[in-house]
Amino acid sequence: MDVMKLIELSFSYGNMPLMKDISLTLKAGELIGILGSNGAGKTTLFDLICKLKTPSSGRILTSAKRLVYLTQILTPPPLLRMGETGELIRHLNSNTHPNQSEMLARLAKWSPLLYKRYNLISQKKIAHCSYGEIRSYLTLTLLLLQSELIILDEPTAGVDAEFRHYIWLAINSARQEGASVLVSSHYTEEIAANCDRFYMLANQRLEAFESGGVFMSRFNAFSLDEAFIKASSHED
Repeated sequence: MDVMKLIELSFSYGNMPLMKDISLTLKAGELIGILGSNGAGKTTLFDLICKLKTPSSGRILTSAKRLVYLTQILTPPPLLRMGETGELIRHLNSNTHPNQSEMLARLAKWSPLLYKRYNLISQKKIAHCSYGEIRSYLTLTLLLLQSELIILDEPTAGVDAEFRHYIWLAINSARQEGASVLVSSHYTEEIAANCDRFYMLANQRLEAFESGGVFMSRFNAFSLDEAFIKASSHED
């Protein structure tokens, strides 16, 4: 079953095209990655899917009734505690939201260590949290809302290696419970290692790859990062 489908989607800023005739299908329970250099259009693509921007042409079809979106820019009120911000997000994002105890029980099931760290951050004021702590906490909160479609724009940016590991653990746990996830990242290895397949957004086009090996072979590269660099500058 298709949860979301992009059909020949195009978008331009004035006379400057950013993406042209791109297509993508996301099925129920799939985890799909989006790679792309800065300015390639990853955030704009997610904004289009979430109806924050309007495409120049093409269609976006989705059967998901509950969708959550982690954006690039996060500015929660600094005087609130992280747990209070989580409560606000929970109430704003779902008509049938799980209560706090249900969310924490799910998180403890995913990972007791992650549950402990999440709980500690929830007690801190936002003004005293690092950027990585804020991004990690909000990402985990969205993953716990039991949404059908979860869109995460670089959830591991600015996050330490330990928490990156736990975020991917949580992403995979959420999708094993039925969520469909679309995630972008600059870390080519984590996308290739965790996603069912991934797409490279470059030169206004979106190209699909079934694995990191296929990605490297496509651009005659010896590493994922080399393939990323070549893909970003490649033109047919």
